[in-house]
Amino acid sequence: MKKQLMALVAVCIMLAIVSNVMAADANQPKGTPKEKSKEISLVIGIVTVTKDNDGNFTEIKVTAHKELIYKVVLDEKGIELGKTMADKRARIEGTIEKKGNVEWLTVKTFGDLRPRGDTKPKDKPAAKPK
Repeated sequence: MKKQLMALVAVCIMLAIVSNVMAADANQPKGTPKEKSKEISLVIGIVTVTKDNDGNFTEIKVTAHKELIYKVVLDEKGIELGKTMADKRARIEGTIEKKGNVEWLTVKTFGDLRPRGDTKPKDKPAAKPK
């Protein structure tokens, strides 16, 4: 009787250990974790383009300030940015990825901005009669 009780206790302990190990494995990620979604950033700067002899874009840059220059990924939206905003100040939303010393900007949306100093005075609201 004592041997049977000891065997039963041993089996219960082994089952408890195995279930804890299996539960720990179930919580572990399977394979590589999913890539985090890239955060959308806002960049405001001057768009400059470089073309080859055939007129194809070889490089598009956005200069936010002297020390912060983004190279634009030459996909459909990047080329559209180069065509419409060359040598203009633009407001660009996209993702930024650093590769080596270069900041690459993948364009999602963009629009133009008036150059600094080109602001119209706001119209004064009409005076209300008393």
